[in-house]
Amino acid sequence: MAKVAIIGAGFTGLAAAIKLSKNGHNVTVFERETQPGGLAIGFKDDKWEWNLDKHYHHLFTSDKFILDLAKEVGHNVNFYLPKTSTYVNGKIYQLDSPTSLLKFSELSFLERLRTAFGLACLKFNPFWQPFEHTTAEKFIKFTMGEKSWKIIWEPLMVGKFGEYSSKISAAWFWARIYKRSTSLGYPDGGFQSLAESIARAVINNGGKIVYNKTIEKISDLTTEFDKVICTLPTQVFAKMSGLRYEKNLGLGAINLIVALKKPYFSDGTYWLNNNDRNLPYLAAVEHTNFVDKGHYGGDHLIYIGNYLPANHKYFSLEAKELLNIYLPRLKNIRKFWVWKADYAQPVVTLNHSKKIPPLVTAIPNVYLANIQQVYPWDRGTNYAVELGIEVAKLCE
Repeated sequence: MAKVAIIGAGFTGLAAAIKLSKNGHNVTVFERETQPGGLAIGFKDDKWEWNLDKHYHHLFTSDKFILDLAKEVGHNVNFYLPKTSTYVNGKIYQLDSPTSLLKFSELSFLERLRTAFGLACLKFNPFWQPFEHTTAEKFIKFTMGEKSWKIIWEPLMVGKFGEYSSKISAAWFWARIYKRSTSLGYPDGGFQSLAESIARAVINNGGKIVYNKTIEKISDLTTEFDKVICTLPTQVFAKMSGLRYEKNLGLGAINLIVALKKPYFSDGTYWLNNNDRNLPYLAAVEHTNFVDKGHYGGDHLIYIGNYLPANHKYFSLEAKELLNIYLPRLKNIRKFWVWKADYAQPVVTLNHSKKIPPLVTAIPNVYLANIQQVYPWDRGTNYAVELGIEVAKLCE
């Protein structure tokens, strides 16, 4: 059996670790943080029963890989029917189902039908390859119409991808629609708790997890281990390994989390897509309109989220400064936090499949597995788990 080192205890590293340790391999996971979870890592206030994710997450009913893994380690996941809305022209519209789309008065009835048709072309088409050669903008304008693009989709694309919005592949957009479900899932205790359950299973299988450990060079491990899996971003791996990779664009994430004494949305909205580009954030997500506030000491918890280049000025600001920019008149605040990640969202442009680094690297018995390689799927814990299982098979 092989002696395997895994760099990173996010869901990719944990999935690889549990598969390999279960099959009898000698596995050691190295993690620079004090706990597992990666981009799904959480934190806990003194008055809360559950952890809260630093960066908002949920599961879809189609997320087979992570749901199967949660079941394997005995961790419960509950599904709910939260409300997703969109802020357009000063109003909040529920926009999360065919029925709500047909009621969306910002478009004419024919434009609503045309938008529904375009979405159906994605939802019921299992083949992503044809979408890789055109942009999301061109596909949406052709199938759904100019007004649908202007009212619904362009503000979101610009809000998420900024200067790259017109270059995003329709394959990325397909993935966002194809796998979505109205029901959304959340693990008991949060994603941090699920990561801890998987980590315990790895240890019970005989594996090791070493926290507070930063690996500077791949060569530090290759002399001791038969195989090495790195789950860090490609740019980081390149510095660690000395290998050269084509630079792939990526965005960072900034989440301001505010604990309120009263609800933020009076209509029960969980997720609000912000289509007003005069407002300085992409989405407002009231977590406790999705998961019971009783798990958080009665706090009403809202995320104010942005994807931005890592050199954006917001990355240098403290929580109070961001609060004053995002929500300057907000009242009933109990506490607030800000969490940042330099690399959280790949920028998926045309023919992206040709730009993805392979799992097998030029260094013998060294493998790379990160969110850049889950394509055509978008970033998410389910695809991190799927990737971890895939790279583990290469190490068998």
